[in-house]
Amino acid sequence: MKDNKNETHHFLPSGEWEGFYCYSNSPHQHKMSIELSFANSIISGSGIDDVNSFRWNGSYNLEQFKLKMIKTYSTHIINYAGDIDENGIWGLWDNPEDLSFFANISTSIFQQAEAMTKGGFHIWPKAAKSESKEETREEVQESKKLKEFYIQKI
Repeated sequence: MKDNKNETHHFLPSGEWEGFYCYSNSPHQHKMSIELSFANSIISGSGIDDVNSFRWNGSYNLEQFKLKMIKTYSTHIINYAGDIDENGIWGLWDNPEDLSFFANISTSIFQQAEAMTKGGFHIWPKAAKSESKEETREEVQESKKLKEFYIQKI
């Protein structure tokens, strides 16, 4: 039986994390401030973004460097799936709610609503105070991983 010690892999330090999510139709970064705990392949935590406060729950696999999380707001949930690497956690999110009723109103409205139900994200451990925020920001903006996503710079 495993004990409840925090994860020791340097890619997944428990504590303060930060990052952003983007909608599939826009490269605009919506900031997130997060507190995460990694232990025994389980992720838990909480945070706040421009929608509201939320809770995180999920699991990770260090053999494949993958994770799945659920971000739970008081009104809805968002599914997250991502890759773990030296730059943090990258991936895609989606809102599993059924939006088919929009299709009866208008194809255009349905497409707009659907674009708001998925996107990309990137989170990373919050930099220590001794690290330069400019260096961290530059590294994230120039990361090869971000370029692999479908989110294009304007």
